[in-house]
Amino acid sequence: MKNWMKTSIAAAVIATGALGTTAAMAWGGGCMYDGPRGGKGGWAQMAPEQMKAKMAERAELHMARLELALALTPEQKPAFETFKGEMKARAERMATAMSERRAAGMPQTAIERMQRMEEMSKLRQAEMSEARKSVETFYATLSDAQKTVFDAEFQRMGRKGERGMRDGKGSGPRDGNGPGRS
Repeated sequence: MKNWMKTSIAAAVIATGALGTTAAMAWGGGCMYDGPRGGKGGWAQMAPEQMKAKMAERAELHMARLELALALTPEQKPAFETFKGEMKARAERMATAMSERRAAGMPQTAIERMQRMEEMSKLRQAEMSEARKSVETFYATLSDAQKTVFDAEFQRMGRKGERGMRDGKGSGPRDGNGPGRS
């Protein structure tokens, strides 16, 4: 399969998984801690083109891994290609929306910030509904063994390790005990 196609599809999957990232950007775009770029934290500090390329790269990797793990039959490949195409289209829409929000600048008032968050919530809800329909359609073509593999792989998509967890004890950002907290 062509690399650009795999990249595009993976970008869609990642974008769907990265919906939470867009919410963080609506809150102000920063991370709780300094990132590897001299204090700039995460996705919010990347240039739009850089963010889109990074998302596409990660998505390509995830979709390639999913395709290999599923060991698709020739009859299932067209359904997988459709699934990848739909995920790619969603990823592109989300990347465009993220770029537009960034270009619009930061909300100046609490009301503006809440309006922006409300708009993002509606967008995420609509995109998630579409993503679920795509997954349901593709999922129906899988055998029981493939469904088990898909469930495990889909759960891992969009993650970079165990976020918010250290040693499995929950001492990380999600429990409020992340960097800078005691």
